[in-house]
Amino acid sequence: MKVSIEYCVQCNYGPQAVSLADAIKGRYGVDVKLIESGGGVFEVVKDGELIFSKKAVGRFPEHSEVFSLIDSN
Repeated sequence: MKVSIEYCVQCNYGPQAVSLADAIKGRYGVDVKLIESGGGVFEVVKDGELIFSKKAVGRFPEHSEVFSLIDSN
């Protein structure tokens, strides 16, 4: 399983990205690729498929929500 988090550097979303990446690594034992970006993005991708987009829903994900999305995809 490959997971990446693309996050906006200018918006200071780094701490949220690192926290979620650490939680995913702790639960699944996989390294998460962190991708610096801009434009207010915070997107979680699993195996090439977008499973969460902050721009689409207007908020950050809960860790448990991302775990459920990973498990179901």
